Amino acid sequence: VQKYGREPISLSTPLGEDGDSEFGDLIEDSEAIVPADAVSFTLLQEQLESVLDTLSEREAGVVRMRFGLSDGQPKTLDEIGKVYGVTRERIRQIESKTMSKLRHPSRSQVLRDYLD
Repeated sequence: VQKYGREPISLSTPLGEDGDSEFGDLIEDSEAIVPADAVSFTLLQEQLESVLDTLSEREAGVVRMRFGLSDGQPKTLDEIGKVYGVTRERIRQIESKTMSKLRHPSRSQVLRDYLD
């Protein structure tokens, strides 16, 4: 490895006595999705949806929009208020009440494993 430290080499340069592996095999793809993380994220989404299904349609909608759960873009109280035709203060009240419901052990226990 030290002799290669000074000169650029191809990632397809054979390594080892048999040449059965290449230099590029040793380089980690830092942007690759780790399968375990992908599965965990999918399970989290499913669990979160099951918890949101226990709320009223309006409560679940406010939480989804406020935290960007549907489209990845969190919405402001004003934006959500316009969707429902109510004031931002009313949306804040709905959000507060809903978050209290979500903190109740009967709902939060389902998601507790993902918080560690």
